[in-house]
Amino acid sequence: MRRAALLTAALCATGVAQAADGLSGTYRPAGEGGAAFPADAQLVVRAEGRGWLAMFRGEGLALLPLSAMEQHGLFPDIGPEARLQCAYSRAFLFCRVSPGTAFPDKGFTSKTGYFTALSDQQMFEMRRVD
Repeated sequence: MRRAALLTAALCATGVAQAADGLSGTYRPAGEGGAAFPADAQLVVRAEGRGWLAMFRGEGLALLPLSAMEQHGLFPDIGPEARLQCAYSRAFLFCRVSPGTAFPDKGFTSKTGYFTALSDQQMFEMRRVD
């Protein structure tokens, strides 16, 4: 009986992880900030383990999910209706949000719903291409 309960819990957890994966995909820089990247720049993100693997120009970085509390600390003006989901690595932050969400304190509005952040003030619009 206990084994069946553990198996059921594991299957449910896997389903939740897959359903919550709004980050996997292939992305290219978009908008005005795109000029800061090489013309062939492409970011590939795929679910792996408890997070994601991000590949950019041959370099792979593990991305780990940010908790709702951590996201709120970074973006305090963004409410739950924006459906913000972020993951971080030692080099950058990658996020998904409802298209059109404004970050007034950062002077940034995400038109596509995807962006990267390299620091507090460097946010770059990304466009999903797959």
